Amino acid sequence: MRVGKPAVAAAVATLLATGSGAWAVSKWFYTGEGSSWHVCDAEAKHCDIKIKWSISNEDKYDKWRICWKPKESGTWLDDHCDYHSLNVPIDANEAVLPSLSMELDYRIKLEGRKDRNEKWVCVLKGIITSVGYHPILHPGGVCVNV
Repeated sequence: MRVGKPAVAAAVATLLATGSGAWAVSKWFYTGEGSSWHVCDAEAKHCDIKIKWSISNEDKYDKWRICWKPKESGTWLDDHCDYHSLNVPIDANEAVLPSLSMELDYRIKLEGRKDRNEKWVCVLKGIITSVGYHPILHPGGVCVNV
C-alpha cells in the first residue's frame, strides 16, 4: 500500500462581469481518501482515482466530459481530451479515472456542453499528484475557449 499526504481539494473561484455588476462562480475538483474512493493495485503500480467536482453554475451545461493526460506528455495548451476522456451524465458530478500510474502526475480538465450548440467548453483544470490511496489535487491552468 502506498502512503501519501492527505487529499487536498483544488479550489478555484472566478469572477465574471455581467453588465454593471459582477457575480462569482465557484468551481473546484475534490477527492477523498481510502479504498472507498480509490482502488489501487500496488504490484502493478496503478490506481483508479475518483474525482468529484462542484460547479455553482452547472445548470449552464447539459453534459460533462472529464479528460486527463500524463503531465509530462504535453503542455496545458494541448487538448487533454486527445489522450483520455469520459462522458459523464450532468447529474453525476464525479468520475473514476482508470489505471493511473503511481509513477506519474496527471493534468485533468472538466468540460461542459449545451446540447443545442454541441460545443464543448473548458470549465476547470487541475493536476493530480501522489497517485495512490491519498492523491493530491492542485489547481492548474486557465481555461481558454476559442
